[in-house]
Amino acid sequence: MCRRGFTSSPSSPAMWSSFTPAAAAGMYRRLSCLLLPAVMILTFAVLMQPATAATCGSATYDATWNVCCSGVVRPKVGSSPLCCGTVAYDPTLNVCCSGIVRSGSSSSTRCCGTIPYDPKGKVCCSGVVQYKIGSSTLCCGTVSYDPTRNVCCSGVVRPKIGSSTLCCGTVAYDPTPDVCCSGAVRAKIGNNPQCCGTVAYDPSRGVCCSGILQYKIGSSTLCCGTVAYDPTRNACCNGVVKSKC
Repeated sequence: MCRRGFTSSPSSPAMWSSFTPAAAAGMYRRLSCLLLPAVMILTFAVLMQPATAATCGSATYDATWNVCCSGVVRPKVGSSPLCCGTVAYDPTLNVCCSGIVRSGSSSSTRCCGTIPYDPKGKVCCSGVVQYKIGSSTLCCGTVSYDPTRNVCCSGVVRPKIGSSTLCCGTVAYDPTPDVCCSGAVRAKIGNNPQCCGTVAYDPSRGVCCSGILQYKIGSSTLCCGTVAYDPTRNACCNGVVKSKC
């Protein structure tokens, strides 16, 4: 039984003159009574702390039953839960798409932005889910296409023309008979066609003078601004063709 504390000051002569083994035992009992409540509280706090305790921000939680998702304690979902932002989810049943939990297994589902899709039959084209076309589907902007049959020209799907189709802007063309001149498809002229702006020409017969097609004059035709001239007979003076003196 715990009794009241010392009746006299610890430094008084009366206390030390009566200090006997029996008095020492009484003093021990009194100290035990004073310390017992604090020891019991500390022991209780330790016993109540779960063995799997963890911290989540400023909160303490039992990691056996909960998970910490971006500073928020959430109940575990499934045997191996994952976090999607501040939400816990079961990856065998759901997938996290840009911070949103969607239906679909994480092992077989992919995300296209916030939209889940099955990659076996679909493809994500610039944030838009499209059906696969053929075994080697590609994307042209937000549209899917079969590269064995089509070509993507500046974001526009065009049918292939010949075995070596090329693009001229948004138009597909066959480079065997045609040439692309500044975004315009033109028929080839001569064996080594060239372009003068959007016009195709045969360099053996013509010359391009500042974007203007001119006929050749002599075997060594030159340009004077947009005009062609024969340097054996004329001269170019400040952009003007003049006869040689």
